[in-house]
Amino acid sequence: MESLKIIPLGGIGTVTRNMYVYEYGQEILIVDCGIGFVDDTMPGVDLEIPDVTYLKKTSKKIVGMLLTHGHEDHIGALPFILPTLPQFPVYATKLTAALANDKLGEFGMGQKVQTVEFGKEVQLGMFNSTFLRVTHSILDTSHIFIRTPVGNMYHGSDFKFDFTPVDGQPSDLRKIARFGDEGILCLLSDCLGAERAGHAPSESVITDSFDEEVRKTKGKVFITTFSSNLSRMNQAIEVAQKYGRKICFVGRSFIKNKEIGKQLGYMKFPENIEIKPKEVLRMDPSKVLILLAGSQGQVESGLVRIANNERDDISIGKGDTVIFSADPIPGNEIHINSLVDTLSKKNARVIISKMTDIFHVSGHGGQTDLELLISLTNPKFLFPIGGTYRHMTKYRDIAGGLGYSPDKVILVENNQPIEFYEDGFRIGKKVPGSNVYVDQISGEELDNYIIHDRIKIANEGLVVIITEIDSETRKIIDRPTIITKGFVFADKNKFESKLFERISTIQNSPGDKNSNILFFRKTIQKFVEELLYREGREPLIIPIVLEV
Repeated sequence: MESLKIIPLGGIGTVTRNMYVYEYGQEILIVDCGIGFVDDTMPGVDLEIPDVTYLKKTSKKIVGMLLTHGHEDHIGALPFILPTLPQFPVYATKLTAALANDKLGEFGMGQKVQTVEFGKEVQLGMFNSTFLRVTHSILDTSHIFIRTPVGNMYHGSDFKFDFTPVDGQPSDLRKIARFGDEGILCLLSDCLGAERAGHAPSESVITDSFDEEVRKTKGKVFITTFSSNLSRMNQAIEVAQKYGRKICFVGRSFIKNKEIGKQLGYMKFPENIEIKPKEVLRMDPSKVLILLAGSQGQVESGLVRIANNERDDISIGKGDTVIFSADPIPGNEIHINSLVDTLSKKNARVIISKMTDIFHVSGHGGQTDLELLISLTNPKFLFPIGGTYRHMTKYRDIAGGLGYSPDKVILVENNQPIEFYEDGFRIGKKVPGSNVYVDQISGEELDNYIIHDRIKIANEGLVVIITEIDSETRKIIDRPTIITKGFVFADKNKFESKLFERISTIQNSPGDKNSNILFFRKTIQKFVEELLYREGREPLIIPIVLEV
């Protein structure tokens, strides 16, 4: 019998950029298509996406894609990746499909994702899949039970077992256990909370925290969180109504997702409690609650613009409270700290979730949640996903406490396939893959060498050497012109003279005209690098050769 191959193209060791390939025979099923987030060490880069070179080059048929939930690290790469692959059906639950289609619409791609109900089967080639409801920090999150000719797989992406969820829809433990009774060859499980003891707290505790702060705040209340967190918005709205405050949504993403939530029936509130930003100035500050983006310190977000006095309709000052109801994404801490400082200078009360867990709770299950999922599914093998290698090894320890030997827990890296058989597995050789960066606005991919050059410019500066050569004699005519950015010469004239002395001796390169130009460029670059290296300088050097 053929093996079932699973290839993680993202989501292993990196937390974000989730994408998993299930391959059997001549057919491929993809689960998730997420982005990764970059930090300040990647100048000019917005996002990182999975490298789908393997999918582009394979002769096998992609029968479809399934999406587990609506967070960016699971659906954000769709506009960048779908156009590069053959067409195939994509399925997700209601909110996930709506968020994904809205994102695709921004790129002019239309409706691509079909809605599937929890508990309904989706047949794609040899793969029969069922979406199971679980709780997370976004509504409509699912796990996916996948029947294959080799065995049943349980794709347990981001989750926690919240027994008192805000929307009243707890995880479907009975169905999970029922599928466990069918027999599961491998459980792919979220492991990000593997270092945290016990259960992850319920989202419902946030309501009481909001209530306490709104009750005692005399001025405006600002709550910033992820725009996809509709349940968190509902909690804030509930408290605002209790204290007679009007609601104002600020920022395109918040307004857009609020409308999606209302259309799907996930957000219900009287129209007369919502006000526009321009109405805030006319309101008693104690009667306003503002929901807006900025929890990650994003430069163009609503909260950052208000903090920097870039809006004339809303301001923050003494008596106001700003609540950060989201944990920092790794790499964003500097931006968040800077924003908190700016807000503090305005004498506003600022509450950030990293200082207290009463305004944000993790969407990822702790050790008890992970143990419960293992017990319900009772798999032969375990494959921790969605965490760093540290989380993966801790998950292996948790599994050991439930009787799983280390050889039953699969630890691999991105692009490393696991081949499953009915009674075992083996780890294969990595498929081709590298870091792929994109510009969020244009969607253009940026090669690694571009990132390297940008880092070099940022650290060491830029030196452009413009040299003229005679088209007839193929000799250098005069001293080169040197242009610098972010780089200062101790004695620029002396350097120009020394460089001209070196390059004026360059002999003609044999071959055609273009090879001569290339020869001059390479030789000039080498000479400049040598001269600057002696001074302990390593800027990015760009030689330009002109024929006259």
